[in-house]
Amino acid sequence: LSVPEIEQYLAKHRPDWTPQQRALVARLSEGAVGRARTFDLTAYAAAREHALTILRTALHTGEHTDLFKITETYRAGAEGRQKTDLLLRCLYSLLQDLLFLDFGAPERVRNTDVLPALQKLAQAADFDWLSSASDRLAEVERGLRRNLLRSLSLDGFEAALERG
Repeated sequence: LSVPEIEQYLAKHRPDWTPQQRALVARLSEGAVGRARTFDLTAYAAAREHALTILRTALHTGEHTDLFKITETYRAGAEGRQKTDLLLRCLYSLLQDLLFLDFGAPERVRNTDVLPALQKLAQAADFDWLSSASDRLAEVERGLRRNLLRSLSLDGFEAALERG
């Protein structure tokens, strides 16, 4: 479904959300009304903030304290797996939005509520960096399937992308 159709659906079925929240979820659900209806906006916002911190740290090398505090929370177990999966989806979504900004298509950005932060990151990221980030993220996914430590995998992901 189109974004406006999903927004209309959410207005009826999720009246507890603000119009801005419904618009965001409609963009993030990629046309899937079922995904939109069951979207956990709170969990997504928390994971996306972690993803933004990872990308900021990689692009603006400096202090790693916040990064380590975040990645240390991604522990073993089923709950940790779900949390990590959501973080990876957020990272992919943000990388895609950065790619849209890099190619001059801001209307395609899905995470519109954090557009200023994305624009700032896009100034430091070029196509080669974004391509490398996507490749490294795929490596993290493969490593997690082999039961590598989540926090170590995420720290390694960030370190591999740092600009010197």
